[in-house]
Amino acid sequence: MKFVLIKNIHLFIRKMPLNLVLLLAYPIGIINYFFTPLQNFKISKRKNFIEGYSVLKVKINYVKYWIETIWLTKTGYEKYVEPLVEIINGEEISKLNKSFKSYIIALPHVGNWEFAIPQGKGLGLNLLAVAEPLEDKKILNWFTSLREDLGCKIILGGKGQNTFDEVIKKLNEGYHVCLLSDRHVGKSGVGVEFFNNMAAFPKGPVAIALKTQLPIIPATFLKKDNKYKLIFGNPFFVPHFENEAQSIQHGLKILAKQLEDLIKLDPNQWHSIQPIWTSEY
Repeated sequence: MKFVLIKNIHLFIRKMPLNLVLLLAYPIGIINYFFTPLQNFKISKRKNFIEGYSVLKVKINYVKYWIETIWLTKTGYEKYVEPLVEIINGEEISKLNKSFKSYIIALPHVGNWEFAIPQGKGLGLNLLAVAEPLEDKKILNWFTSLREDLGCKIILGGKGQNTFDEVIKKLNEGYHVCLLSDRHVGKSGVGVEFFNNMAAFPKGPVAIALKTQLPIIPATFLKKDNKYKLIFGNPFFVPHFENEAQSIQHGLKILAKQLEDLIKLDPNQWHSIQPIWTSEY
């Protein structure tokens, strides 16, 4: 039923101008806000340590992300998004490409990362991402096909997938692996200071970088000043200490600070509404 709904909405809106379609996000986002009071209360505490954070704006931007993704086609992207894309700090990618055939791209839940995929080819990137498994296989296959058509190979994460070893294998094959890095799936993770509060981060990106001795470069894609901006942070290596846990902790500290800087560009486009900080579980 959900798949049929998504497919029909896609067929209805895919040829419409993106700005027109996105107007739907405001009434839907406001309705979502009023029907999720408990979640609103939990994440409203973020206003205490993230300047400019608005729960209502986050909910609207969360709806925008889904509308953009359901609307997205290669033709629509080329017509409405591509002309407005600006790449910032892209020279860091050029430098990495000269020294490494693969590396890790760490992403926060900011803006729309699907919109960044078509930029990969021009930057010399052979993109691969790990997707969370969904119960509805038809929806999963639809999103997988969309991302692969745009230029990003998809492998599945989750239980029983041996994701850690599979990602290392793909790095060795020359893929540039994109990993969402600001939220751990489930009520666990490694404690790290994030916006001056203790958060639970996934250790996967940092642990893989440590194992392979490949660099991590944080990145995000968001709309700002009427432009779509693909922004890269500063690449770094996870230091190799005698104690692996200490190495991972140090790497997470560097990563968390860079993700903070990317999120601060527009905190309300950071639409991670699931628990991040230990106090939110």
